[in-house]
Amino acid sequence: MSFLTTLHLAKQNFKFSAAHFLIFNDHEAERLHGHNYKVRVEIDCPSDQGEDGYFVDFNVLKKTIKSKLDEWDERVILPERHKDIRVDLKPPSLHLTFRDRVYTFPANEVVLLPVTNTSVEQLSGLLAEIFMKEFSKFNITKIRLNVEESEGQGAWAEISKKV
Repeated sequence: MSFLTTLHLAKQNFKFSAAHFLIFNDHEAERLHGHNYKVRVEIDCPSDQGEDGYFVDFNVLKKTIKSKLDEWDERVILPERHKDIRVDLKPPSLHLTFRDRVYTFPANEVVLLPVTNTSVEQLSGLLAEIFMKEFSKFNITKIRLNVEESEGQGAWAEISKKV
């Protein structure tokens, strides 16, 4: 008998609070503001769960997910790959220039992300890639990940194992 199993992880502590601004086009961008993001993860795993009858201890997955989200919690998240952003790190500060805006933050309160925008679309894709890499040792086949910036408003990203 062969079947697909999808593990669903949506714990109350799968969240992070972060400040960001969204860049719309060459002339418009939001002001710096924050969200209380929630994250849900679905993991497709092989149908063969072995003789023990389960795929992996949920605690292993939960610790990895929570650890990554904690790195972004209570931080300013910024896109390091946007063409109009310039970063100058002069510890203990990080100076950021975005078009006509200039920001100075405590360096340890900023996370520069390898994206062009800190939209939920790119955040969900980045986290899906990170967790696919982290969980590849378990031979998973697909990850679907949701980042919600407010109740009922977010994005899903899906990544499949490269064959």
